[in-house]
Amino acid sequence: MLERESELSAIFDGVTRARAGRSTFFAVMGAAGIGKTRLIEEARRTAAENGLRVLAAKASPLERGYAFGLVRQLFESVLIRADEAERERLLSGAASEVRPLFEPTGRGGAPRSEMAVFHGLFWLTANLCDIGPVLLAVDDLHWADEASLRSLAYLQLRLDDVGLVVVAGTRPSDPLAARDLLDVLLTHPECRTLWPKPLSVQATGAVLEEILGHTPNPQLVSACHAATVGTPLLLMEMGRALRREQSGSRDLENMRIDDVGGKAIARRVSVELVRLSKAGRRIAETVAILGRQADLGRLATLAQLEPETVHRGISELDDAHILRRAPGQRAAVEFVHPLVRSAVYEQMDPSDRAGRHLEAAELLIQEGRRPEEPAIHLLALPFPAAGHLVVLRQAARQALDRGAPESAHAYLAHALTANVPPKERLDLLKEAITTALLVDVKLATDHLESALQLSEDPVETGELLCMAGLAKSWIGRGDEMAKQLAEAIERLPDDADDLRRGLEALLLDIPLVADGFGDLRTRMPALRRLPRSESLNAAFLECMIAGNECYAGDPRGLERARAALRHPGMPAAAAMGASAGIVGHFTLIVGDIEQGIDAYGVVVEEARRHGSTVALGISLTYRAMGWLRGGELAEAEADLREVFQMDRLSPMGIVLGIARGLLAEVLVEQGKIDEAGALLDEEELPAKLPQAGILHFTLHARAKLLSAQGLTERALEAALVTGERFAGHNGANPAIVAWRSEAALSLYALGNAAGAQAYAREEVELAERWGAPYAIGRAVRVAGLVAPMPEALTLLERSVDVLRPTTARLELAYSLVALGACRRRMGHLAAARPLLYEGMELAQRCQAAPLVKEARGHLAAAGARPRRSYVSGPESLTPSESRVARLAAEGFTNSQIAQRLYIQVKTVEVHLSSVYRKLGVTRRQQLTSMLAGSGQT
Repeated sequence: MLERESELSAIFDGVTRARAGRSTFFAVMGAAGIGKTRLIEEARRTAAENGLRVLAAKASPLERGYAFGLVRQLFESVLIRADEAERERLLSGAASEVRPLFEPTGRGGAPRSEMAVFHGLFWLTANLCDIGPVLLAVDDLHWADEASLRSLAYLQLRLDDVGLVVVAGTRPSDPLAARDLLDVLLTHPECRTLWPKPLSVQATGAVLEEILGHTPNPQLVSACHAATVGTPLLLMEMGRALRREQSGSRDLENMRIDDVGGKAIARRVSVELVRLSKAGRRIAETVAILGRQADLGRLATLAQLEPETVHRGISELDDAHILRRAPGQRAAVEFVHPLVRSAVYEQMDPSDRAGRHLEAAELLIQEGRRPEEPAIHLLALPFPAAGHLVVLRQAARQALDRGAPESAHAYLAHALTANVPPKERLDLLKEAITTALLVDVKLATDHLESALQLSEDPVETGELLCMAGLAKSWIGRGDEMAKQLAEAIERLPDDADDLRRGLEALLLDIPLVADGFGDLRTRMPALRRLPRSESLNAAFLECMIAGNECYAGDPRGLERARAALRHPGMPAAAAMGASAGIVGHFTLIVGDIEQGIDAYGVVVEEARRHGSTVALGISLTYRAMGWLRGGELAEAEADLREVFQMDRLSPMGIVLGIARGLLAEVLVEQGKIDEAGALLDEEELPAKLPQAGILHFTLHARAKLLSAQGLTERALEAALVTGERFAGHNGANPAIVAWRSEAALSLYALGNAAGAQAYAREEVELAERWGAPYAIGRAVRVAGLVAPMPEALTLLERSVDVLRPTTARLELAYSLVALGACRRRMGHLAAARPLLYEGMELAQRCQAAPLVKEARGHLAAAGARPRRSYVSGPESLTPSESRVARLAAEGFTNSQIAQRLYIQVKTVEVHLSSVYRKLGVTRRQQLTSMLAGSGQT
């Protein structure tokens, strides 16, 4: 470990922190051969000497498609060694979600959510750390499978909760790396990067002296240092080459040092393979094929050698510095370095290499190994045989069961390269479509096109289109999708009524997400007259009709959505990304905040366990919209921040744009103007607007931000652009986007009272037509703010009366402050103060700092001296605080609460601290009586 003092010191500091219950994430960065593996080995030794449990894994190119392969390496050994009681303890609580990674169930059914698996892996880690501090040592992270990289990124977000050291070695660039995911890990604030430097000339001399057995002359040392650029691995290879030349009595001074430089390893391996016995070469090539599966028994079988010959061959390869015994695995061997493995693998004849992979797959199938293990070798074949499709499909199902759709799709895509009959190919394409929708919409549409070409049955064609949903409209091919759906509907036989409803539902979703499809709404009158049906497709169609009615502000939409959402299959369908289910829930939350939040809560919980990551992101985003409309700004921010975290692991696409707009609005309400501005600056609206219709939320947030910044003319322009964009979707409902209110306030500030009043009156009419009290109350308040007296007073009083019975606390706070300010200006100070006090309390409860400040200003002008806070007792708790308090009162530990609510232990502690302060208690036991008195238990 020459010249590695700073890196070793940092690692020792991390080990010390872990023993104190704190965590550190190290990334050891550097080019191949710089000594990353050696540092990781030293970290393992240091951790073990200081009492840490050490779990190690090493990625390889061969296993990049092996779902969660890296994390399984980390945890499999400890679970295998654990007795039954310890195993149950480690896999208890939320960690039970990862049982399928280590105990294949073959259950099929709904795919396991990636987020559930990430959550389970974190809690498996936490359960291990509860026993004692842990080191996770990961080598060659650049070759890790994507699911493992995501799980490490999820863990990285929660390091505060465990006593853990992660030491991961990776190259700064590698063509096989999942670059975006690696960047997520390496750019996180919790990541400490260690860059081992090339060895100095002095260290080069020390290495050569150790290898050669004598002190080399300075000229040789300088030449070797220049040729290897101080890279330890190349220097070792050069030293061995020099030693061989020395033993041959050649003059070291006359050697061409440069010849032993950059390609030293490949040349050395090539030379060694020629010198080796035939058995030795066969064993080296077999290990290159088997990778981590290279134990002595398989080597003997696959290389067709006797066990004694295998042992002799391994010793020969060990002496040649090609192979070594794998650490911690008695019967396994590995290459001394990945570059050595690459050199052996690349020098093999391609056809021979493919044949060896085929033999390895057959061997693993005969052994009854998990389907994914032989499937990895089948992926290395140019084309799989028809007989191997069963294994590939089983591997895909197993990967889905573990929450790894990328791996599942890789197996299915490879299966599709086989020469199979059309019927079997169509079945494969169906599986590939549903899997690709969880990975890449473009891939799903490609599979759909292939499947449609094979399908001649109208019913089957309709079913294929139903499977793909609106995939084409999401990638700017809405015209094509609409045409295909309409033609499929026309071709369906009369007895395919249920499928027809499913296709009509998809067709009606297009105008909600893309511009220029308003003519599709002409189908709605006939669809409303269809006879009642209890099927899920019928419920989907009702949801889509309801969604279009919601956009138009037609009050029939709310009851239609309520009825459709009663179908028992709707939560699971929405959790898997069924657009109709999402639209139905959206309609509900626009019409009834409280019911909508509760309904989305069910979808969120389902999506966490067995749903689509994108569907979870959509559900959190629209639930946050409900929290925002209800004035629960902290809840809205928490849901939206989670969406942003999820986007780091699995890109959310257009969902992130909606979330960004809603979060900006939350930040404006909280008074965080600069942060809101920075957030909206990240959204490339001009580029996205032509194809992304649902970004009117982001446009509306920009109008509100500009207004808060005092840029009134620009705010007016942004509000009008929002209205124009919203109208492109037949949008008229101010409960979705209240752009007229923004326009009215801006016009009034610019001195155009008549224009402001016209917009305000129109919004009141539209809000009253839709019927949602919070939207009516807001519209009436704005109308009061731009109206002359005494009409203004009447409108503001009505706004308060409409909002008081609702859960829209922030809207009520605005109306109370506005009414109080109006009465103050009229000189009615005694009547103004209670209104302003109440409005300020509600604004404090919502954490709406600008409104609190405004209310304080009016109170001061009314001659009052407001106290800092009036909010206390159970009613002061946010919904998240209430959930945590209830679980704590029921006897759950902080860890159990965090597992149930998918939050961090630190977050639970923060919530409980706030709960204790607000309720005036100091112990958990006091919570039960306090909450019981408020009806919250």
